[in-house]
Amino acid sequence: MSREAIEKAKEQVIWGCRTMVEKGYALGTAGNISARVEDENLFVITPSARPYLTMKTEDLVIGDLDGNVVWGTYRPSIEFSMHLGIFKERREVNCIVHTHSKFATAVSAIDGIERVPVMDIEGVVYLGGEILVAPFAPPGSKELAAFVRETIGTNAGLLMANHGAVGTGLTMEEAMISSDNVERACEMYLCILAAGRQVRRLPENYLDMAKKKSLNRRNVAV
Repeated sequence: MSREAIEKAKEQVIWGCRTMVEKGYALGTAGNISARVEDENLFVITPSARPYLTMKTEDLVIGDLDGNVVWGTYRPSIEFSMHLGIFKERREVNCIVHTHSKFATAVSAIDGIERVPVMDIEGVVYLGGEILVAPFAPPGSKELAAFVRETIGTNAGLLMANHGAVGTGLTMEEAMISSDNVERACEMYLCILAAGRQVRRLPENYLDMAKKKSLNRRNVAV
């Protein structure tokens, strides 16, 4: 077990916690963040119900990809199984940010919306296309973890019905950028809906080309 790799993952998680709070993506102790430990069958995740601004690296929890908690003073986040599922489904994903950001949560709570369409080039470049909404299940449940794992596909982000959003990336910075783009897309979508208008579709040939570039940029195997 590489202590250096574990410390690097912990530092990424702490940076993610601070940044998530600064952006207003979490209220209280809501949301959770994780990072894969490089070249190990391990990942680091935030503990349950601990304040982010005072969180230290020693407060974090280490789990393995078999679903076991291998180290930690506190209980892991309630969404431990959700993070585990994404790491197992998407081998290239190294970092995950789950937010309860305002606009993403608002869109996730609108009845009848199963996806947020692509509205601009960032939606394709950074997220890989439209943002899908995973069906509702209670927080921390195996059902929610399964829905998220099934819904994320090859994209860098998704919504969870009546709950919030998930952003992923090769690094914590990229996972946060994915979260930024999910939040931005949801804000724009609400503006378009409020105006009573429809989203103008990007040309199909551009979408196909941009999606391929996005997959390559994010190291997604298809």
